[in-house]
Amino acid sequence: MGQITATFVRIIKEFFRDKVMVFWSIFFPIIWLIMANIVFLANAPESEAVFFRGVFTISMIVYAVMIAAMVDLPGNIAADRNRGMLSKLKSMPVSQFKDFIGRILAFLVFSLIAVVAVLLIGVLLGAKFSTTEIGLFQSIGYLLLSILASSGIGLISGTLIKGEQGVVYTGIGVAIITSFMSGIFTTYAQLIPVLQFFSRIYPISASNSSLIYILIGEKMAGYNPLEFSQITLTTLLSILLFIIGLVIYAKYCWRKD
Repeated sequence: MGQITATFVRIIKEFFRDKVMVFWSIFFPIIWLIMANIVFLANAPESEAVFFRGVFTISMIVYAVMIAAMVDLPGNIAADRNRGMLSKLKSMPVSQFKDFIGRILAFLVFSLIAVVAVLLIGVLLGAKFSTTEIGLFQSIGYLLLSILASSGIGLISGTLIKGEQGVVYTGIGVAIITSFMSGIFTTYAQLIPVLQFFSRIYPISASNSSLIYILIGEKMAGYNPLEFSQITLTTLLSILLFIIGLVIYAKYCWRKD
């Protein structure tokens, strides 16, 4: 546990020392959430606005997770490589697995803070959610699936792209473009058929739709993402992305040069 704790403490401190990272990971999704409520719901009837506030809040929670996993996590990996930290670790009797666990735990805590912050602001803005105890556990499960899928993408880019800036810009680009393409920034109903298909097979947007379905209702989700085939697809693809990212990270970041 000593190595895991040491890695966790080091990385979580690095996350919070970087003010730019804190802004884009926590405050930017909150600003986007506030602006969406002002711009799109200014003249909407309250009976409709309350549902859209919930959708906006869930989407920004998922987006905050994406930024943490696709930008902060790979950026930290690239930074460790560029300043020689990974080389030092590889030359020491350090467990690759324990280093990875500490790194992921730090990322999870940072992501959780972003999720809670966005959720609190969404509720203060008037977002309301309705679910059962089973639905609450399902929601946590789908949030974890979005974290797994996003982390897999982040591990891949953080390993294969050497420059820290390149990793950061790539992560931001992937997060924003796929969010527009898959309906995270819009709605499933607004997407053309080919993008609706993409939305269903892209595990992050499928998890987003599942959260909306569970906490708000099928009308706002646009389809039923809790059908067995869709649940299976979302779960398998999320786990597969994470495993691929983990294998690439272990093979190329920790190989002996």
